[in-house]
Amino acid sequence: MKFKTNADDTPELQMGPMLDCIFLLLLYFISAAQIQPAEKYLGLMVPGRVIDPPTKVAEIRLQISENGQVFCNDAPVDAPADKDLPMLKAKLQTAIRQFGANQPVVIHPQPRVRQERIVEVLDVCAVADVRKLSFSANP
Repeated sequence: MKFKTNADDTPELQMGPMLDCIFLLLLYFISAAQIQPAEKYLGLMVPGRVIDPPTKVAEIRLQISENGQVFCNDAPVDAPADKDLPMLKAKLQTAIRQFGANQPVVIHPQPRVRQERIVEVLDVCAVADVRKLSFSANP
């Protein structure tokens, strides 16, 4: 049996499915490719003006003795009976003005300190706008 072929039945290449495959491959390679960071994000130091590194701020240690005496960096401030603690407030405000919000303050209360005295010291820290405040059990 012989089949007759028409001269008009030349094979054609269908472009639609080929374009679909190329598009899918393009999407795959775009999504799988690693995106390279731009040069401005590489963190390179270019020559220019010298910037001073930020100075490390020393913490202010507030020790509260059992009788209510407050020590700022081992120096006594205010009387044990003084509830407003004006000298401590002035020292903290000066430090906050000088070093800003980066000024750490650490409170070291003795084990038998009245809680009322600790709250008074916390109130002074709040008035002085201390942001980095912490407690330590070991002075």
